[in-house]
Amino acid sequence: MKRSDVKIVRWPAESGKLARFRTQGLPCLIVVARGAQVPELASTREDWVRHPVETWELQARVASLRLKATSHGTAPVVDEDGLLRYGGEVLPLTVSEAAVLRGLLHRRPGLASRTELAERLLDANRSASPNALDLHIMRLRRKVDSIGLAIETVRGRGFLLKAQS
Repeated sequence: MKRSDVKIVRWPAESGKLARFRTQGLPCLIVVARGAQVPELASTREDWVRHPVETWELQARVASLRLKATSHGTAPVVDEDGLLRYGGEVLPLTVSEAAVLRGLLHRRPGLASRTELAERLLDANRSASPNALDLHIMRLRRKVDSIGLAIETVRGRGFLLKAQS
């Protein structure tokens, strides 16, 4: 199965499936039963229609969600659970990695200074020594490389988070 496949979920009958697909970061089209309350959407990679739905509308909504899921123009996000979401992929991060990555995202597309990233580590009650920061950056580089992102060093100044070309 491709990561960009859109899952169709009947609501509320398949609420468990929806929770599982959300955890996996999969795009979902929620078909809401007549008379049921519409669930709160968790991301831009979800949409809903009311049952019964016309075939043409179902196809259009699925195509739209598929496009959103495969678009690399979407900005990376670290959610409240410490998961990095980008390009239809989801990566778990440690507390320290999430703190550093949030600092990089806050400055994106600009430069995040070493001082700013160290402060984010301190705010997360983590060691902010230069060696600790370098270790977190090294580990993050490996992780984000797998989903099409890169962390570049600007010698003596800080780091840039960029989409790989």
